[in-house]
Amino acid sequence: MSMSNTKTLGYLPNLCVPALLLRTLMATELFAFVLALGVSQSFQDFLGALGLHSIFILWVALASVLSICMINRFYRAPSVRIATLIVISVVLVFTSIATFISMMLIRPDPGFDLLFLLRSLIISSIITLVILRYFYVQSQWEAAAEADSSAKYEALQSRMRPHFLFNSLNTVAHLVHKDPDVAEEAILDLADIMRTTLDRRTRITLKEELDLTIRYLRMEGLRLGKRRLTVNWDMDRNSLPFDMPILPLILQPLVENAIYHGIQPRKDGGTLTVSLYDAGEHLVVSVTNPLPPDTANAHQKGNHIAQENMRSRLKLAYGDRANLKIQKTAQQYRVSFYIPKE
Repeated sequence: MSMSNTKTLGYLPNLCVPALLLRTLMATELFAFVLALGVSQSFQDFLGALGLHSIFILWVALASVLSICMINRFYRAPSVRIATLIVISVVLVFTSIATFISMMLIRPDPGFDLLFLLRSLIISSIITLVILRYFYVQSQWEAAAEADSSAKYEALQSRMRPHFLFNSLNTVAHLVHKDPDVAEEAILDLADIMRTTLDRRTRITLKEELDLTIRYLRMEGLRLGKRRLTVNWDMDRNSLPFDMPILPLILQPLVENAIYHGIQPRKDGGTLTVSLYDAGEHLVVSVTNPLPPDTANAHQKGNHIAQENMRSRLKLAYGDRANLKIQKTAQQYRVSFYIPKE
């Protein structure tokens, strides 16, 4: 999502969204309540002061926010200083208008009161600057958190085991003289796999991820042989959202993990089952492999690291909207996750 859609005049939150507009009005009403409480001597005085302050402050806040939203549609402030100057100017203009109206209609002695105008402008300026300072600090914190999350995401995405590349090159080298046509296809598959792993996009389509996984399985099928690696795809091609944007390298590493820790240690190999189905608001994916023999326990630590890697990536990308679950039975090991449709 672009910054122009999420921010107003550079660093303010998107005040044009109804939910944030409502929160802004509630905050201004709370300020009116505090002001009325400070100048009232009795409950009746409090109600009268609350009404007057509410009209004044809500008018200034609502008119200012709507004006800033309109300005934001046609103008992008090139710097924080200019954005701040625009906001303060808008607020002071509507504060002046509200002050003049109150002088003419509400005050017991109608007429121009310079002191009252200056006091209103000073109070409005101080409050606006405090709010802008808060929004600026929050914007800087969000930018730092996003940068930190991006760095963590790239670090997690880069933790791919090098053994696949070495094994694939050995397989290709073996096929070059034995079956040049198959070797050529394997080189193309390997090139596509490496191109995807180096892609810096934060989202790819489900179809792209499936194509990558299929290419990877073809490479592993050449290495392990058809007798040791059987792949069972459990999915309805007519209902899956193939154009759905998803986190890249979200399925292939789980398939790689299942082969490396579950099928490769077994002398006779085994069947790898990949399931995908549309669950309405979520896409559900699971990868199932047979358990390795007891002598392969040394691989289990690496298995857990890979799963925690995937769990962290899901957390960074989707927050609480995604989940990864591990199920272990007497014969099988299953890793499943669901992600939201975006």
